Formats: sequence, C-alpha cells, structure tokens
Amino acid sequence: MIEKEILSDTDSIYNYMDNDMVVGYLEIRLVDGVLDIMNLFVNEENRHQGIATKLMNEMFEKEKYNRIMLEVNENNSNALKLYQKLGFKEISFRDRYYGDDTAIIMEKVK
Repeated sequence: MIEKEILSDTDSIYNYMDNDMVVGYLEIRLVDGVLDIMNLFVNEENRHQGIATKLMNEMFEKEKYNRIMLEVNENNSNALKLYQKLGFKEISFRDRYYGDDTAIIMEKVK
C-alpha cells in the first residue's frame, strides 16, 4: 500500500507500506510545475519486487507537473534502467558530483 505524506507546501513523500512498515519511499519537491525527485529508496531486502516502479507510477498519476527532474550516480545501473524504462532522458552531467562519480541529470516531460 502507498501512502502520501505531505511535509510542506512543496515537499511530499510517498511511502510504500508493508505490514505497517515503510519498506520504500519516494521524496519529491514540486515548485511551479517542475517536480524534483529528491530521493527514491527501497530496503535492500525488498528490491527487485517492483516497489520503486509502483512508487513512481503513483506519483505520475497523483501529481500535477509539467516536467520531472532528477540526478543519479552514473554507476547506479539499476536506477538508470528504471528511469529509462519510465521515459526519462539524459539531458546533462555534473562531473565528480558524487565524489569521483558523475551525476547524470535526467528529465521527463509530461
């Protein structure tokens, strides 16, 4: 089950619940039609069950946005595959953003 928690006028978290326990969450910020994904996390033991996809799809359905922005570590191949599968496109890079690793900036336009 997914529950939305409103943190402020701009920030929210979608929590994926299993037996009253949060096993994954999606933290977002929405300002002037631009939705930024701040964090997407699923407990290691709950990965590869489609939880991240379900959280993202819930957000796509519930939020009013023109575009979505995110950044991801170039070496996070699972996250990159997920975002590409969901229609995100690479638009820019930030060298050494994660220590020695580059951040890939991705966007999805509605």
